[in-house]
Amino acid sequence: MDPITRDNEELFATVLAAARLGRAQRIIDRLRERYEKELDNPVAGLPYALAMLAQLQATPDQDPNYTEIVETLSDLVYYRPESWLGRYLRVHTRTLLPADATEHRGYILAERAHAAEDAAELIERQAATDWQPWFACSYLLAARLAWESGDRDSAPDLAAAATARPGAVIPFRALGGLLRESFAWYRAQPELPARQDVRDLMRTLFPSQPVPQGAPR
Repeated sequence: MDPITRDNEELFATVLAAARLGRAQRIIDRLRERYEKELDNPVAGLPYALAMLAQLQATPDQDPNYTEIVETLSDLVYYRPESWLGRYLRVHTRTLLPADATEHRGYILAERAHAAEDAAELIERQAATDWQPWFACSYLLAARLAWESGDRDSAPDLAAAATARPGAVIPFRALGGLLRESFAWYRAQPELPARQDVRDLMRTLFPSQPVPQGAPR
């Protein structure tokens, strides 16, 4: 599968910093214009989606355009099915929709069902190639989706599959803040087993990342 690249990391980090200063919108608008002009370029949507997610990461209280992000990533995945980051980010974005919301419940349940299918396909595709340390994140994200959908038997098995693999540092600090969210979620669930194993793997993959406020140590 296509690996995460330094260009992906640098763009995400740049927009993240700009968003914290309230200056990200100009970058996002420019990337959207480029994306609209290069619709025949299958990877043109990834920078635009990365920028939107970086802004959301930096300013979580804003009203995000989930549909725009998912549709942009869907275009990417359609033309470039081996894009690991594109697939992962699409699952991640759908996971951000609240599992217990009452408003637009049908839409949210459908999107989360798509996310679970996406996560399963991503795990299957990455199993057919050489292991990368960020592949573990797919299992933890799938575990969260399973747990929140009521499939509480699958979540521990998925986490165990992730922790059974040897870990190595993921050398992308900015994107690491996003990739580690499913690990932090797992560790915050007192009913789930093997949280120490998940914590140990998280510290191996993201050694320079601070522990989120309120998360168990």
